[in-house]
Amino acid sequence: MSKESTSPHKKVLWIVNTGIRFCLPYISVYVLCVLSSTLVGILLNIINKNIINELSTSSSLGRITGTFLGLITVFVLFYIFQSASGFLMAFGQNFYRLNVSMLFQKIFMWRTYQTPQERFFDTEFMEKYSFASNAVGKIDAYIGLWIQLTFGTVGSLVGTIALFAIYEPWMILTMLITSAVTILIYSYVVRKQYELDKKQVKEQRFVDYYRSLLSQKSMAKELRIYGIQEHFFNKWLEKYGLLRKERLDLSIQQEKLNTLFKIVQFFLRVLTTVLLAVGVYFNRYDIGTFVMLFGLIETSSGQVFNFLYNIVRGSYKEVKYLVDYYDYVAPVKKSEIQRIQSNTDDDFDEMPFGKFKELSLENVSYTYPNADRAAVNDLSITIKSGEIVCILGYNGSGKTTLSKLMTGSLTPQTGTVKINGVQITEKNRDSALSYFGLAPQEFSHFSLRLREIVGLGNIRKMQDEEELHYAYDTAGLSDLFEKYPEGDQTVIGKEYDENGVDLSGGEWQKIVIASCNMGKPAFLIMDEPTASIDPQKEMEYLRNFRKNLVGQTAVLISHRIGFARLADRIVMMENGKITESGTHAQLLRLNGYYPKLFYEQKNFYEMGGENE
Repeated sequence: MSKESTSPHKKVLWIVNTGIRFCLPYISVYVLCVLSSTLVGILLNIINKNIINELSTSSSLGRITGTFLGLITVFVLFYIFQSASGFLMAFGQNFYRLNVSMLFQKIFMWRTYQTPQERFFDTEFMEKYSFASNAVGKIDAYIGLWIQLTFGTVGSLVGTIALFAIYEPWMILTMLITSAVTILIYSYVVRKQYELDKKQVKEQRFVDYYRSLLSQKSMAKELRIYGIQEHFFNKWLEKYGLLRKERLDLSIQQEKLNTLFKIVQFFLRVLTTVLLAVGVYFNRYDIGTFVMLFGLIETSSGQVFNFLYNIVRGSYKEVKYLVDYYDYVAPVKKSEIQRIQSNTDDDFDEMPFGKFKELSLENVSYTYPNADRAAVNDLSITIKSGEIVCILGYNGSGKTTLSKLMTGSLTPQTGTVKINGVQITEKNRDSALSYFGLAPQEFSHFSLRLREIVGLGNIRKMQDEEELHYAYDTAGLSDLFEKYPEGDQTVIGKEYDENGVDLSGGEWQKIVIASCNMGKPAFLIMDEPTASIDPQKEMEYLRNFRKNLVGQTAVLISHRIGFARLADRIVMMENGKITESGTHAQLLRLNGYYPKLFYEQKNFYEMGGENE
C-alpha cells in the first residue's frame, strides 16, 4: 500500500502501534504512575467529605471520635503520597519520553541517511524534511497525551460525573456547556496554529540560514573583512519580523478567544455555586458533600478543558505532524526497526558482492534539480582491480558528480553502475559503500579528537590501533603529532574545548586522506586531495602518494596535471563527457585536450606559479 493511499488515521495508528510495540515496558511504567495519581486524587475527595461529616458528629458529641482520627490518618497518608506523586509522574514521564523519542529519532535518522543525496538538492523535499524533523519531538508528546487523558483525566472525569449524578445532576449540564465552548474555540485556534507552522516552513529556513551566517565561527572572518554583517542582519531581521508579526497576530486572536472562554466559565461557576447552595438549603445533601462538590467545580472545569483542548489539539494539529513524519519515513519494516532499536548490523559484510574485481558505469547520466544541462551525460567507464585512474578536467566538467555516481551516493537517472556485475540500487547502496574509501573535495570540519575524525572513515574499526596507524602513515600525519603534544588525542577546533587547535587547509586534507585509507578499503576515491597544497610541495607529496598507492585501486580527481603521472590511465572530462582516455604519453600524441591542459600548467609547476 502506497503512502498516498494510506489514510491519515492509519498513519497515526502505525506510529502509535510502533511506539507501544517497541517501548511497551517504558510506557507501562508511565501508565502505572498516571493511574496511581488519578486514584489517589479521587480517594482524597471522598475521604475529605467524610472527615467534614465526622467533624460535625464529633462537635455534637463534644469529643473527638476514633473514626475522625482514623480518617485524618488515612487522609495524611494519601496526601503525602499525592505530594510525592509529582516526582513519581515526572520520573515516569521522562523515563517513557526519553526512550520513545529515541526510537522515533533513530527511525528518522535511518531514513535520512538512506535517502539519495540528490533529494537534498530539491527544495520541496527539504521543506518536507524540515517539517518531519520538527515532528519527531511531537510523537512522544502525542502518545503521552493519550496516556494522560485515558488513564488520568478520563478517570478523574468519570469519578466526578458519577458524584455529580448522585448528588447534583444539573452540574453535568454545566460540564457539557463548558465542553461545547472549548471545542468551538480551540478547534479554531489549533487549526490556525498548524496552518501557520506549515505556511512558515520556507520562511523559517530562510531565517535559520541567515542566523547561522551571523553566528557561525566559519563565517566570522568574511563578515568582518567585507563589512557585510549589517547586510545579512537586515535580511534576517526583515524576514524574522514578518514571521513574528504573523505569530503575534495569531496570539492576539487566541487571547481574545481565551477571554471569551473565561467569561463563560465565570458565569457557569456562579450558576453551579447557586445550585449547591440551594441543595444544602433544602437538605438534599450534608455539609461534607457540599464542600466536596464545591471543590469539584474548580477541578472538573480544569479537567474538562484539559481533556477537550488536548483532544482538539491532537486531532487538528498534532495528528498532522505525525502524518508528515509517517510520509517521510515510511515504509519501514518491523525487522528494520528491530535492527535500528538494537543498534545492530548483523548482516554487514565488508565485501557483500565478493572481492573487488571491477567497477563499471554504462551510459550513465545525471542532471541536478533545476540545472539547465546534465552534469554527467551518457558516460561509460570501467575500472579494474589494481588500476589507478586519474580523472582530469576544469571545474564544472562533471568530475565530482561522476565520483558520487560511482559510489552510489547519487543514483543515475539513466544507465547503470555495477560492482562485480551487481547493479548498485537504493536497497544495496549502503553495502556498496563499504568498498570505498572517500576523500571528498568538500568535507565537514568536525570538532573531534584527531583519531576520531580519521576513524570515521571506517567507524567499525575506529578502535583498531593497527588500522589507525596505517591510516596515519598513508597521509604523513607524523608532522601533526610532533606539532601537538596530545598527538592523535588532540581536539580539532574550539567549538566546545578552548584547548582545541585550528588546522590549516593542507593539514585538514591530510586528515581526510588518512580517513579515506582507514580500514584499507578496496577502492579509493580522492577528489582534489591536494587542492590546499602549493605545486612545489605537491610534487614532494605526490611521490609519497604514489608509494602508498602500490597495489591499490583508486580514482584520483583533479584539475591539476600533477596527478597524471600517478595514474595507469588518464581520463579527460569536459561538459559531463569523457573526451579522451589513455596514458600520459598516448594523450600527448593525440594532441587534443590533455596536451593543452598539460602545457598550460607545466610552467606553474616549474616556477611555483601559484605561490607567486
